[in-house]
Amino acid sequence: MLDSPVPGPEKFIWPIFIKEGKNLREPVATLPKQFYYSIDRVCEDIKKVIEQGVKSILIFGVIEKKLRSNNAEYSYNEKGLVQKAVKKIRQEFPDLIIFCDVGLTGYTDTGHSHVVDKNENFDNDASLEIIKKVALSYAKAGASGVAPCGMIDGQVKELRRVLDENGFKKTILMSYSTKFDTHCCRVFPLPRIDMKKTHKEYLTSHRNKNLAIRESLLDEKEGADILMVKPGLFYLDIIAEIRKSTNLPIATYNVSGEYAMIHGMIDKGFAELDGLVKESLIALNRAGADLIISYWANQYKKIFK
Repeated sequence: MLDSPVPGPEKFIWPIFIKEGKNLREPVATLPKQFYYSIDRVCEDIKKVIEQGVKSILIFGVIEKKLRSNNAEYSYNEKGLVQKAVKKIRQEFPDLIIFCDVGLTGYTDTGHSHVVDKNENFDNDASLEIIKKVALSYAKAGASGVAPCGMIDGQVKELRRVLDENGFKKTILMSYSTKFDTHCCRVFPLPRIDMKKTHKEYLTSHRNKNLAIRESLLDEKEGADILMVKPGLFYLDIIAEIRKSTNLPIATYNVSGEYAMIHGMIDKGFAELDGLVKESLIALNRAGADLIISYWANQYKKIFK
């Protein structure tokens, strides 16, 4: 009997990118078979993914540079891009589990997950106040869950409090609880590099195993409903260690770089889609991940024939 079965489609969360515009289904250059969608086009592909048995999505907003600012005001605009997308998708798919990424990297003019003060230091408290507004705006729009990704101190505790106080006690809080400073996400633009401070100050070093585990367990104490390890394939040991220490569901983000690397091997004929991809996803499942956020989700039937 196999002791590590194939993860079912219900274990997958499909990440999708929403952009302003109409009739937009624009390929993501670095991620084959993934697209930037306008709100009026996204539901047609979500329907195809649901038909494969996938029950969850994770939404990211991709806004114009002119809308970015130091204080990321657009991120919590109730008529903003993601908020409108959630309302549309919820209307079309009432039972779909909709997560929204609660991060400021796409909304700040620096590209960082924290706002900065006049001396270009990361302002944790100011950042915390903003993401509380963001999470609440997503919950009001109809999101099933919010996923704080900024590694902002106290973010889980404060988001749980503000959601509960505003009548959203059932809104799922999926925390990016252990988020590494990784080279596996470099297919997307990096934050500004001319600053005194860098993202290394708030992300976890890939060398520090004990800190990585502590960060997830701290988020559990603060009230997270789901813990997450990002990336996935290079950190199977971290997933396994956290699995031993918690009864909470564990998600892992099978990130863009991992997806692109495997796709590169397949494109060059060095591997087969339903071989290498299947092996990699089973590895995440075997390590202890209950949920897999993956760009492979929209190809589930092709992979697991």
